[in-house]
Amino acid sequence: MKTIQRRTAFPVDKFNQMVMGYISEDYPGSLQTVTDYQGFIDAYPVMDKSALAASGRQLLAAGKMQGCYVVSTSGTTRSPVILANKFLQGVTENSYPYQVRQAMAEHVFSANDVVANLLTAGGLGNSYEGMCRLLENIGVTILPVGRPDTLSNNALLLDLLERFSADVLVGSPSGIVQVAQAALSAGVSLPIRKIVFVGEAFHLSKREFVSEQWPQASFYSIYGATELGFAAINTPQMSAGHHLVLSDWFFVEVSEQGELLVTDLKAPVVPLIRYRIGDYGELFSVSGDAAYYLSIGDRVEEEFSLGGHKIRLDLVRKQLTAAGVDATYCQVTLKSVELGRDRVEVALDLPDSEVGQSLQAHVASVLSQIPKLSEALRRGVAELSVVGREHFQFNARQKLPSLRDERQRVGVA
Repeated sequence: MKTIQRRTAFPVDKFNQMVMGYISEDYPGSLQTVTDYQGFIDAYPVMDKSALAASGRQLLAAGKMQGCYVVSTSGTTRSPVILANKFLQGVTENSYPYQVRQAMAEHVFSANDVVANLLTAGGLGNSYEGMCRLLENIGVTILPVGRPDTLSNNALLLDLLERFSADVLVGSPSGIVQVAQAALSAGVSLPIRKIVFVGEAFHLSKREFVSEQWPQASFYSIYGATELGFAAINTPQMSAGHHLVLSDWFFVEVSEQGELLVTDLKAPVVPLIRYRIGDYGELFSVSGDAAYYLSIGDRVEEEFSLGGHKIRLDLVRKQLTAAGVDATYCQVTLKSVELGRDRVEVALDLPDSEVGQSLQAHVASVLSQIPKLSEALRRGVAELSVVGREHFQFNARQKLPSLRDERQRVGVA
């Protein structure tokens, strides 16, 4: 029986131990220990991305970001957030790196896997590098490919995957689709039996396309963020979209508005306490199971996932204005099309009769200047169309939603 929860169990001792560590290192700010959950929420207001960014800048100026692993959010939709961690220093059986490896080895990977890591390398991120370190400790055979298009040589990539009999792909859904497209085009058969996706939902049409290429493949999902690392996992043995929370290291709350708030108990260099991660979600437990599970919903802000990246709607509106089009009323609809691609359909507040080929080409050209949209188009994982107001879709209250995602959600990462 599923029971909805507002939070995971609050680990007051572990939280206080972390805070005492910060205090002993003369951290600026008003960090304090607490006696219970009520004291916790009284002492620590919800933290948004701007507050986290300010904390990172303050700690950098105070000389606290030394001897650590520095990471940053991408900065593609707003100013980047600079973070850091030291959790690979002094690894013990009771540490996060050891226990997350155990969880991944138990639920996702095994030592006989041959894994192609298709996540994006570098860029002040940690998903690719973190995954390689994790896989190495499990003992799998690792092919550190990176995002497929960075090789610019599908023949070389497919030859490598064939030679090593790669049977597991780890990456964003778009990166995995790229490999499936390349294999289909080249007529190459790979013995893929596991798909491990990170970073965005694996929409139904993408999943069906990938399953056509590799019918023996099972799908696994890892939920996380640059700010957190890997925080929850979903396997074929679990209900679709229900992610097992690594609750020893992440305290999760659900706000009254349904937003996920996360406290990182790994003692990152930049404290992350009651952080609004940017996703809606539902937290629940199951009878007879001490674990907690997350069902991930939509993003809180007006943004959408495409090609493994988040694109804010205000960037779309800005480009429409630059194209000389009124962006006051517009609607972006995401659809699934053939070969696992996503279609970004932009409906303008003009009659279809006025949205001719010339205007369509002009608007599409200007929209394509959005870097992450341009990248998805170049990689062949997305296409773009511009239409008139006859394509507007109104909700039950006859309001015009700015963003509609018609891609069927099966699992979320």
